[in-house]
Amino acid sequence: MSADLPEIGWIDLPGVVNMRDLGGKPAVDGGSTVAGRVIRTDNLQDLPADSVRRLVDEFGVTDVVDLRTNVERTSTGDGPLKAEQLTFHELSLYAEDSTEHGIPDVDDDPDPSLPWQDDFTAESKQAIGHEQHLAEHYSGYLERRPDNVVRALRAIAQAPGTVLVHCAAGKDRTGTICAMALTEVGVDRAAVVADYDATNQRVELIFQRLATTPTYAADLATQEVVDQTTPAGTMRRLLDFLDAHHGGVHGWLVSQGWTDEDHERLVAKLLATEPRENTEENR
Repeated sequence: MSADLPEIGWIDLPGVVNMRDLGGKPAVDGGSTVAGRVIRTDNLQDLPADSVRRLVDEFGVTDVVDLRTNVERTSTGDGPLKAEQLTFHELSLYAEDSTEHGIPDVDDDPDPSLPWQDDFTAESKQAIGHEQHLAEHYSGYLERRPDNVVRALRAIAQAPGTVLVHCAAGKDRTGTICAMALTEVGVDRAAVVADYDATNQRVELIFQRLATTPTYAADLATQEVVDQTTPAGTMRRLLDFLDAHHGGVHGWLVSQGWTDEDHERLVAKLLATEPRENTEENR
Protein backbone atom coordinates (compact mmCIF):
# COMPACT_ATOMS: atom_id res chain seq x y z
CA MET A 1 0.00 0.00 0.00
CA SER A 2 1.21 3.51 -0.81
CA ALA A 3 2.59 5.52 2.09
CA ASP A 4 0.08 8.24 1.14
CA LEU A 5 -2.91 5.97 1.78
CA PRO A 6 -4.42 5.34 5.23
CA GLU A 7 -3.87 2.14 7.12
CA ILE A 8 -6.67 -0.41 6.94
CA GLY A 9 -8.58 -0.51 10.21
CA TRP A 10 -8.69 -4.26 10.71
CA ILE A 11 -10.74 -5.56 13.64
CA ASP A 12 -9.59 -9.06 14.57
CA LEU A 13 -12.69 -10.37 16.31
CA PRO A 14 -13.36 -14.08 16.90
CA GLY A 15 -16.10 -15.33 14.59
CA VAL A 16 -15.23 -13.24 11.53
CA VAL A 17 -12.17 -12.93 9.28
CA ASN A 18 -12.83 -9.80 7.19
CA MET A 19 -13.94 -7.06 9.58
CA ARG A 20 -12.64 -3.51 9.35
CA ASP A 21 -13.55 0.03 10.35
CA LEU A 22 -14.13 2.62 7.61
CA GLY A 23 -12.61 5.41 9.68
CA GLY A 24 -9.51 7.33 8.65
CA LYS A 25 -10.27 7.65 4.92
CA PRO A 26 -9.17 11.08 3.62
CA ALA A 27 -11.77 13.34 2.03
CA VAL A 28 -10.74 15.37 -1.00
CA ASP A 29 -11.96 18.59 0.66
CA GLY A 30 -10.06 17.92 3.88
CA GLY A 31 -10.73 15.88 6.97
CA SER A 32 -11.36 12.17 7.02
CA THR A 33 -13.99 9.61 7.91
CA VAL A 34 -14.47 9.09 11.63
CA ALA A 35 -13.65 5.75 13.22
CA GLY A 36 -16.41 3.83 14.94
CA ARG A 37 -19.24 4.90 12.64
CA VAL A 38 -19.31 2.14 9.99
CA ILE A 39 -17.76 -1.32 10.15
CA ARG A 40 -17.75 -3.65 7.16
CA THR A 41 -17.52 -7.38 7.70
CA ASP A 42 -18.17 -10.90 6.51
CA ASN A 43 -21.03 -13.09 7.74
CA LEU A 44 -21.88 -12.67 11.43
CA GLN A 45 -23.35 -16.13 12.00
CA ASP A 46 -20.38 -17.52 13.94
CA LEU A 47 -19.85 -14.77 16.50
CA PRO A 48 -19.21 -16.16 19.98
CA ALA A 49 -20.83 -14.48 22.97
CA ASP A 50 -17.75 -12.41 23.80
CA SER A 51 -17.64 -10.96 20.29
CA VAL A 52 -21.33 -10.09 20.43
CA ARG A 53 -20.79 -8.23 23.70
CA ARG A 54 -17.84 -6.30 22.30
CA LEU A 55 -19.77 -5.24 19.22
CA VAL A 56 -22.78 -4.07 21.20
CA ASP A 57 -21.18 -2.73 24.38
CA GLU A 58 -17.73 -1.59 23.24
CA PHE A 59 -18.24 -0.67 19.59
CA GLY A 60 -21.76 0.65 20.14
CA VAL A 61 -23.45 -1.17 17.27
CA THR A 62 -27.10 -0.19 16.85
CA ASP A 63 -27.80 -1.21 13.24
CA VAL A 64 -26.94 -4.11 10.95
CA VAL A 65 -27.21 -3.76 7.17
CA ASP A 66 -27.49 -7.36 5.94
CA LEU A 67 -27.03 -7.58 2.17
CA ARG A 68 -27.54 -11.33 1.92
CA THR A 69 -30.46 -12.86 0.05
CA ASN A 70 -33.47 -14.50 1.66
CA VAL A 71 -32.05 -17.81 0.44
CA GLU A 72 -28.86 -17.28 2.43
CA ARG A 73 -30.60 -16.05 5.56
CA THR A 74 -33.04 -18.94 5.52
CA SER A 75 -30.27 -21.47 4.96
CA THR A 76 -28.01 -20.18 7.73
CA GLY A 77 -30.70 -19.24 10.26
CA ASP A 78 -30.62 -16.38 12.74
CA GLY A 79 -27.20 -15.35 13.97
CA PRO A 80 -26.40 -14.46 17.59
CA LEU A 81 -26.86 -10.71 17.06
CA LYS A 82 -30.56 -11.32 16.42
CA ALA A 83 -31.01 -11.76 20.16
CA GLU A 84 -29.81 -8.20 20.73
CA GLN A 85 -31.95 -5.06 20.63
CA LEU A 86 -30.56 -3.89 17.28
CA THR A 87 -32.19 -2.66 14.09
CA PHE A 88 -31.72 -5.05 11.17
CA HIS A 89 -31.98 -3.84 7.57
CA GLU A 90 -32.29 -6.91 5.34
CA LEU A 91 -31.56 -5.58 1.87
CA SER A 92 -30.74 -8.13 -0.79
CA LEU A 93 -29.02 -6.87 -3.94
CA TYR A 94 -30.60 -9.68 -5.97
CA ALA A 95 -34.16 -10.21 -7.14
CA GLU A 96 -35.61 -12.63 -4.61
CA ASP A 97 -37.50 -15.90 -4.93
CA SER A 98 -38.18 -15.59 -8.63
CA THR A 99 -37.89 -18.39 -11.17
CA GLU A 100 -37.19 -15.68 -13.73
CA HIS A 101 -33.90 -15.02 -11.94
CA GLY A 102 -33.17 -18.63 -11.07
CA ILE A 103 -33.76 -18.23 -7.35
CA PRO A 104 -36.26 -20.82 -6.09
CA ASP A 105 -38.68 -20.21 -3.27
CA VAL A 106 -36.83 -21.44 -0.19
CA ASP A 107 -40.03 -22.86 1.26
CA ASP A 108 -40.37 -25.24 -1.69
CA ASP A 109 -36.75 -26.18 -2.30
CA PRO A 110 -34.74 -27.77 0.54
CA ASP A 111 -31.46 -27.11 -1.29
CA PRO A 112 -31.86 -23.80 -3.15
CA SER A 113 -29.10 -22.49 -5.38
CA LEU A 114 -27.34 -19.20 -4.74
CA PRO A 115 -28.30 -16.39 -7.12
CA TRP A 116 -24.81 -15.73 -8.47
CA GLN A 117 -23.76 -19.32 -9.21
CA ASP A 118 -24.60 -19.18 -12.90
CA ASP A 119 -22.80 -15.84 -13.29
CA PHE A 120 -19.40 -17.04 -12.12
CA THR A 121 -18.58 -19.79 -14.58
CA ALA A 122 -15.06 -20.16 -15.93
CA GLU A 123 -16.32 -19.39 -19.43
CA SER A 124 -18.01 -16.14 -18.44
CA LYS A 125 -14.92 -14.85 -16.65
CA GLN A 126 -12.51 -15.87 -19.39
CA ALA A 127 -14.51 -13.97 -22.00
CA ILE A 128 -13.87 -10.52 -20.49
CA GLY A 129 -11.39 -11.05 -17.65
CA HIS A 130 -11.80 -11.18 -13.89
CA GLU A 131 -11.77 -7.41 -13.24
CA GLN A 132 -14.35 -6.52 -15.87
CA HIS A 133 -16.50 -9.50 -15.04
CA LEU A 134 -16.69 -8.45 -11.38
CA ALA A 135 -17.30 -4.79 -12.27
CA GLU A 136 -20.23 -5.76 -14.48
CA HIS A 137 -21.55 -8.04 -11.74
CA TYR A 138 -21.44 -5.12 -9.31
CA SER A 139 -23.22 -2.81 -11.73
CA GLY A 140 -25.88 -5.53 -11.85
CA TYR A 141 -26.64 -4.81 -8.20
CA LEU A 142 -27.55 -1.26 -9.20
CA GLU A 143 -29.68 -2.45 -12.09
CA ARG A 144 -31.49 -5.23 -10.18
CA ARG A 145 -32.02 -3.61 -6.82
CA PRO A 146 -31.53 0.17 -6.97
CA ASP A 147 -34.16 0.47 -4.24
CA ASN A 148 -32.13 -1.56 -1.78
CA VAL A 149 -28.86 0.15 -2.68
CA VAL A 150 -30.44 3.48 -1.72
CA ARG A 151 -32.03 1.95 1.39
CA ALA A 152 -28.65 0.60 2.49
CA LEU A 153 -27.03 4.02 2.26
CA ARG A 154 -29.97 5.62 4.07
CA ALA A 155 -29.72 3.00 6.81
CA ILE A 156 -26.06 3.87 7.27
CA ALA A 157 -26.79 7.60 7.30
CA GLN A 158 -29.67 7.42 9.77
CA ALA A 159 -28.30 4.94 12.29
CA PRO A 160 -27.85 6.50 15.74
CA GLY A 161 -24.80 4.38 16.52
CA THR A 162 -22.25 2.18 14.80
CA VAL A 163 -23.44 0.34 11.69
CA LEU A 164 -22.32 -3.14 10.65
CA VAL A 165 -22.52 -3.68 6.87
CA HIS A 166 -22.11 -7.28 5.75
CA CYS A 167 -22.95 -9.99 3.24
CA ALA A 168 -21.37 -13.46 3.18
CA ALA A 169 -17.72 -12.77 2.44
CA GLY A 170 -17.86 -9.04 3.11
CA LYS A 171 -16.21 -8.29 -0.22
CA ASP A 172 -18.52 -7.91 -3.25
CA ARG A 173 -21.91 -6.65 -2.08
CA THR A 174 -20.42 -5.09 1.03
CA GLY A 175 -17.56 -3.66 -1.01
CA THR A 176 -19.93 -2.02 -3.49
CA ILE A 177 -22.14 -0.40 -0.84
CA CYS A 178 -19.17 0.82 1.20
CA ALA A 179 -17.40 2.20 -1.87
CA MET A 180 -20.54 4.10 -2.86
CA ALA A 181 -20.95 5.49 0.66
CA LEU A 182 -17.33 6.63 0.84
CA THR A 183 -17.46 8.15 -2.63
CA GLU A 184 -20.71 9.99 -1.92
CA VAL A 185 -19.18 11.80 1.07
CA GLY A 186 -16.10 12.81 -0.93
CA VAL A 187 -13.45 10.29 0.11
CA ASP A 188 -10.43 10.30 -2.16
CA ARG A 189 -10.84 7.78 -5.00
CA ALA A 190 -7.52 6.09 -4.28
CA ALA A 191 -8.53 5.50 -0.65
CA VAL A 192 -11.90 4.07 -1.72
CA VAL A 193 -10.19 1.65 -4.08
CA ALA A 194 -7.56 0.73 -1.48
CA ASP A 195 -10.24 -0.17 1.05
CA TYR A 196 -11.93 -2.45 -1.49
CA ASP A 197 -8.59 -4.00 -2.48
CA ALA A 198 -7.72 -4.71 1.17
CA THR A 199 -10.04 -7.73 1.18
CA ASN A 200 -7.34 -9.55 -0.77
CA GLN A 201 -5.32 -9.68 2.45
CA ARG A 202 -8.00 -11.91 3.95
CA VAL A 203 -9.42 -13.67 0.89
CA GLU A 204 -7.85 -17.05 1.66
CA LEU A 205 -9.33 -16.98 5.17
CA ILE A 206 -12.70 -15.98 3.72
CA PHE A 207 -12.57 -18.83 1.22
CA GLN A 208 -11.66 -21.37 3.91
CA ARG A 209 -14.42 -20.16 6.20
CA LEU A 210 -17.24 -20.19 3.66
CA ALA A 211 -16.13 -23.42 1.99
CA THR A 212 -16.86 -25.33 5.19
CA THR A 213 -20.46 -24.09 5.48
CA PRO A 214 -23.38 -25.94 3.88
CA THR A 215 -24.77 -22.74 2.34
CA TYR A 216 -21.67 -21.91 0.29
CA ALA A 217 -19.69 -25.17 0.03
CA ALA A 218 -21.16 -26.36 -3.28
CA ASP A 219 -20.58 -22.98 -4.95
CA LEU A 220 -16.95 -22.78 -3.81
CA ALA A 221 -16.17 -26.43 -4.60
CA THR A 222 -15.63 -25.49 -8.25
CA GLN A 223 -13.53 -22.40 -7.47
CA GLU A 224 -10.05 -21.55 -6.25
CA VAL A 225 -8.94 -18.75 -3.96
CA VAL A 226 -7.87 -16.63 -6.94
CA ASP A 227 -11.46 -16.66 -8.18
CA GLN A 228 -12.52 -14.84 -5.03
CA THR A 229 -9.96 -12.01 -5.20
CA THR A 230 -11.00 -8.35 -5.37
CA PRO A 231 -8.49 -6.61 -7.66
CA ALA A 232 -8.31 -2.83 -7.32
CA GLY A 233 -9.05 -2.44 -11.02
CA THR A 234 -12.54 -3.83 -10.46
CA MET A 235 -13.63 -0.95 -8.24
CA ARG A 236 -11.93 1.58 -10.50
CA ARG A 237 -13.94 0.20 -13.43
CA LEU A 238 -17.22 0.36 -11.51
CA LEU A 239 -16.66 3.95 -10.37
CA ASP A 240 -15.46 4.98 -13.84
CA PHE A 241 -18.62 3.42 -15.30
CA LEU A 242 -20.77 5.46 -12.92
CA ASP A 243 -18.82 8.61 -13.79
CA ALA A 244 -19.20 8.05 -17.52
CA HIS A 245 -22.86 7.02 -17.62
CA HIS A 246 -24.58 8.38 -14.52
CA GLY A 247 -22.76 11.48 -13.37
CA GLY A 248 -20.87 9.53 -10.73
CA VAL A 249 -22.17 7.85 -7.59
CA HIS A 250 -24.04 11.02 -6.61
CA GLY A 251 -25.71 11.33 -9.99
CA TRP A 252 -26.83 7.72 -9.91
CA LEU A 253 -28.22 8.10 -6.39
CA VAL A 254 -30.11 11.27 -7.30
CA SER A 255 -31.68 9.45 -10.23
CA GLN A 256 -33.03 6.93 -7.69
CA GLY A 257 -34.60 9.51 -5.39
CA TRP A 258 -31.61 10.39 -3.21
CA THR A 259 -32.08 13.86 -1.74
CA ASP A 260 -29.88 16.67 -0.45
CA GLU A 261 -31.00 15.70 3.05
CA ASP A 262 -29.88 12.10 2.44
CA HIS A 263 -26.48 13.38 1.32
CA GLU A 264 -26.12 15.67 4.32
CA ARG A 265 -27.06 12.89 6.73
CA LEU A 266 -24.47 10.55 5.21
CA VAL A 267 -21.78 13.23 5.38
CA ALA A 268 -22.70 13.89 9.02
CA LYS A 269 -22.53 10.18 9.78
CA LEU A 270 -19.17 9.46 8.17
CA LEU A 271 -17.32 12.77 8.43
CA ALA A 272 -18.69 14.81 11.34
CA THR A 273 -16.29 14.90 14.27
CA GLU A 274 -19.10 14.92 16.83
CA PRO A 275 -21.40 11.88 17.00
CA ARG A 276 -24.98 12.45 15.98
CA GLU A 277 -27.53 12.59 18.77
CA ASN A 278 -29.08 9.25 19.60
CA THR A 279 -32.74 10.13 19.15
CA GLU A 280 -35.79 8.51 17.64
CA GLU A 281 -35.84 11.34 15.10
CA ASN A 282 -32.56 10.04 13.67
CA ARG A 283 -34.22 6.71 12.96
